[in-house]
Amino acid sequence: MTALDDTRQAAPSDHLDREPMPWRPILIGAAAILLAAVALIGPRLVSRTTLASMIETRLCGGFGVECSLAGPIHVRLLPYPMIEAKGLTLTIPQAKATVRAARVEAELRALPLLLGRISVNHLDLAGAEIDIAAPPGGMRLFASADGAGAALVDALVGADKLGNRLTRISLDSSRILIRGESPRHNVALEAISGVVAWPQGEELFARVSGFMAGQALRLRIEGPSIPDLTRSGGAPMTVNAILGEDEFSYRGRLVKAPDLVAAGTLEAILPSAKRLLTLSRGVSWPSFLPDQALHIGGQAFVTSRGIDFENAEFAVGRSRFSGGMSLRMTADGRPSLSGTIAAQLVDLDSLPPMPFGQIRLPSLGRVPDLDLRMSARRVVIGGARFDGVAAGLILADHRLDLSMSQGSPAEGSGKLRIIAMPDPQGLAVKLQASSDTIDIGSALAHLSSRPFLSGSGGFNMVLEGRGGDLEALTRSLSGKASLQMKKGALSIPDEGEPVMSIGEDQTRRDVPEGAPRTTLSRRFSEANFVGVAEHGILSLTEGWIGEGATQIAIGGKLDLGERSLDVSLNGSGETAAEAPWRLRMTGPWSAPTVASGK
Repeated sequence: MTALDDTRQAAPSDHLDREPMPWRPILIGAAAILLAAVALIGPRLVSRTTLASMIETRLCGGFGVECSLAGPIHVRLLPYPMIEAKGLTLTIPQAKATVRAARVEAELRALPLLLGRISVNHLDLAGAEIDIAAPPGGMRLFASADGAGAALVDALVGADKLGNRLTRISLDSSRILIRGESPRHNVALEAISGVVAWPQGEELFARVSGFMAGQALRLRIEGPSIPDLTRSGGAPMTVNAILGEDEFSYRGRLVKAPDLVAAGTLEAILPSAKRLLTLSRGVSWPSFLPDQALHIGGQAFVTSRGIDFENAEFAVGRSRFSGGMSLRMTADGRPSLSGTIAAQLVDLDSLPPMPFGQIRLPSLGRVPDLDLRMSARRVVIGGARFDGVAAGLILADHRLDLSMSQGSPAEGSGKLRIIAMPDPQGLAVKLQASSDTIDIGSALAHLSSRPFLSGSGGFNMVLEGRGGDLEALTRSLSGKASLQMKKGALSIPDEGEPVMSIGEDQTRRDVPEGAPRTTLSRRFSEANFVGVAEHGILSLTEGWIGEGATQIAIGGKLDLGERSLDVSLNGSGETAAEAPWRLRMTGPWSAPTVASGK
């Protein structure tokens, strides 16, 4: 009994002394080695044709994209699934976009891949050429409930819930071309590099750099987050862009309900309005106009209808305006700008001489629609002051209508209206101008340091013409003009004495001291001039100064094309000084000289 008990007691002790074999770690290690070998060797066993077919049909086809591969393809599964390819071409028929990339890397999600599906997490493109045709439709295309922008947001929201959407796109040394309806409206972005990331359930982040129209471009976007987009308050969003020396910033909120609506504060600082305008290849800045800085700030609302500026401030040079603007798109895809602005003071430098022969008139073909109103309490142009100025500009249906008014009916007012329409010769223009009170001396002072006629009065003028440039238009003008003066003075110089002299440097020089003074100087209480214009020459059909025996008859012509004046003055003949006089002023107006003689 005792022996049996000892044997039973010793058996467990011998069993404990033996170490178990490490089967579980060995199996786990072997499985890991096998999986690693399969991950490393398996993709090499798949032919390029099979990989290309899988990418073109299952990957691209699932996104509704047509793609083709012309270069080698490499697939690796470790440390994470990745496809590397060269010579990729993507075509998106719905968006009319084409992407050609010299090299592409696509990071895949592991879990969908184990289930037999391909889901791209990150996409990196290098040396890509992206060609996008901008379709008509304007902001409605992107912001309306049935537009492409809203459809994209809906797709992102749905994919975000499923967890299988693209969360990051990277570009390196790429080119983006946005094609307009004509080549001159194309927008090209060169040497573009950056990243656009929109992680699941988080905010959008984008950082892009490159060049646009030869100017360095930097863009940074933060927000919105997809979960907040569909909430009533929307999601915060910030956009900062720098193009050369121009700066743009926007801070606001974006909401989808069901249209996309953005509301916030917009600020644009543009040191050169000329550089901004010349970004459009179809527009050039007039060489005779000085450049101006432009600053825009205020509340901006972006909807399917367009962009609205409310309580906005617009600073152009030294002038500041306030008011509202609306930017829309016409049915044929042209921008339409309307609004009303006001200013206390508009301060401008003196306008330089206009090179008539170099100014081309616009064709009024495919141009933006404009409906703008402006009012200013005071306008100062090179020291000349105008109070109570209002202006309106309408450009629609290939017709331009510009109207301006100055002053008040109680103190005397002036009006100007220009109507222009396309014509086989270029542009047909009709000009109407009138004023109840005009200072003739101040007007002539812009041409002469010693005006020969001074006083106040009223005038009325109607002219019509046509041409492709300002020179041809001036030589074709026809119409009529009249001027009535009261309480003025006539001052005729000695024979050969210069009334005005302008040097090559365009600066006025007074008559030297000690030179002979005028031989005829007369004040009058009334004067009247009536002229008819044909082919750019305004001929006086009626003209007289003064009354009775002291009346002086005026005749002559003003050649608008040559910018010259030839006037004869015939007095009563009571004295030798009042014998027939002839006064000539030869142009161009930018540097005229004046001569007088019997």
